[in-house]
Amino acid sequence: MERGTKKCLGCTIKSTAVSILNQNELSVLEDGCSQHEFKKGELLFKENTPAHSICYIRSGFVKLVKKGLGKKDFILNISKSGAYLGVQHLSHKQGNCYFSAIAITDVQVCFIELDVFGRLLESNGSFATEVISYIFEDEMNYFDRLVNNVQQQLPGRLANTLYYFRNEVYNQKEFNLNINQTELASLIGTSRESVSRLLKEFQQAGIIKMEKNKITILDENRLLEIKHKG
Repeated sequence: MERGTKKCLGCTIKSTAVSILNQNELSVLEDGCSQHEFKKGELLFKENTPAHSICYIRSGFVKLVKKGLGKKDFILNISKSGAYLGVQHLSHKQGNCYFSAIAITDVQVCFIELDVFGRLLESNGSFATEVISYIFEDEMNYFDRLVNNVQQQLPGRLANTLYYFRNEVYNQKEFNLNINQTELASLIGTSRESVSRLLKEFQQAGIIKMEKNKITILDENRLLEIKHKG
């Protein structure tokens, strides 16, 4: 992790929510905010450690991980630039980090002190509305994937996840997956062997192309058909 700096007032990549703040509010934010850089694989914060801040992703991708039964890692989500992580830390009932956040690419983040973020939510209704809108959209995406993982067969779950990566995470048909097949299996609730077999089947069917960790969606209509059939 590289050392933090404070540059809110002159930041050129503010979130939609922060762009609403006036100069005085930006000064308040800057006093309670620091920028940091993490290398791929580094831990941003750890589950069950004291929570002191909200994490805003300026650039890069982060996986959110929670320990399940047998201390096995379960990937909750892949978050990208523009995401606020740990907003639930604002609850006095949640004094510790609910999950771990780990960089899957090099990332730049801002850590915003909880009391500063809370004061801005209270003082600026438009700022609060934008933050709530982000949380709502993020939760709906998570709930949709959770329901699909429960109701769909494995081909549908994999198709749903690839479509999620294509449209919600990377926003393009060709992308570096940034997680390995074991982690992909964790995300959709199956084994690495099953994921590897099904990826090969998708490739042989001309739905995707794989080159090491790069995936290209070749037939989006077919992927959607599998996604909807489950």
